[in-house]
Amino acid sequence: MKLLMYGVNRETVSSEDIHKYSLNQTAYRMHLNDIYQFDGVSEVVLLVTENRNEYYLYVDEASFKHGDLLRYLSDYTEKPLEEIILETYSKFNDDVVKHLLNVSSYVEVSEAHTFESIDIIDHALMKSIEEKTVGTILYTLFKKSVEFSLSLCEKEEIKPLLQGDVSKAVRSIKETIKETDSSHYLIIGNDKFTNQVMKYFVGSQYSSMAVVNRGHDSQNTVNELRRWLRLTKQSSWIKNIHEISSSQLLYRLAKSDVVIIGPDEKNSWFTEELFDEMRCLRPSPKKQLVYDFSLTQDETVLQKFDLIHYKHISDEPKRLYTDEKIEEAKTTYDEMVSLQTEQYIKQFNKLQECLPIRIENEFVSEGNISFTKKISYKV
Repeated sequence: MKLLMYGVNRETVSSEDIHKYSLNQTAYRMHLNDIYQFDGVSEVVLLVTENRNEYYLYVDEASFKHGDLLRYLSDYTEKPLEEIILETYSKFNDDVVKHLLNVSSYVEVSEAHTFESIDIIDHALMKSIEEKTVGTILYTLFKKSVEFSLSLCEKEEIKPLLQGDVSKAVRSIKETIKETDSSHYLIIGNDKFTNQVMKYFVGSQYSSMAVVNRGHDSQNTVNELRRWLRLTKQSSWIKNIHEISSSQLLYRLAKSDVVIIGPDEKNSWFTEELFDEMRCLRPSPKKQLVYDFSLTQDETVLQKFDLIHYKHISDEPKRLYTDEKIEEAKTTYDEMVSLQTEQYIKQFNKLQECLPIRIENEFVSEGNISFTKKISYKV
């Protein structure tokens, strides 16, 4: 059995032809299910973004034919097979693992390197779970990639490579509040950026996260976060996520250690009267961080309260490092990727040794993520 990955991206396909590879939701599901039916294919996860289409496969190399996938892409794009061969890239086993770790890492290793958010990575895995095209092997790989990405923000050794807004925001919040097991978060405004940041702060035993209900987007955010917690085997934390109405804002504001305001938020939420009421409600003084990704909050209101620390994402400038420091960070990061790859491959080999020729695989049975799949393995 072997791990394979086939992909196309904006570097390998001309700008005139890249649209031919695009997938809407219907085509996305069709590709997952069609490829899953190919001879020798046991598992498929499809990673689709603005930058790339990548097909992650777990196959029986004795019966899987590489040409099947290439011909399938040729038919879909209506391009000659010869062009498909030139435009696709492929990786095997260890290189598949390293590639996905790099793609999901949010680390700027070079100007040419493009990474994807953890939202994109776990979305790909969720879709394959819904379509029942994934099993233990690729589930473990994608889960490990997400965990690896989440672990990097606090790595001092690679700070020169962590210059993206998400990394800067997460690091700044953690440094400011000195996060504890009982930190409470209030989220106002929902978008992809805020959703990514939220995932770095779930998991502490006595913490909580309250999301102000702003309609359909807020509900989707909460549902997605709950699915993600099931996916990453943190279901016990679901009870700590609360979707709240504006009538509960005062109580949650008084309880919160951190208030995060999304970049798409158009309303100014804070007034002196609101904070005066909050202080009356709270039994004792408490330091709070308000981290603002929008441009609509009245900073002068917040500056009048000594215990409120206001920060905006623009307060986090890109830090400058010497070439030597950057190279040291790249070396350290490469070592981290190699170590994670080695650990996964050991697990991969062990899983294959333990799997029988044919198994009934009960895979992910929490909440609304549950299915049974028959898989043939030839070991």
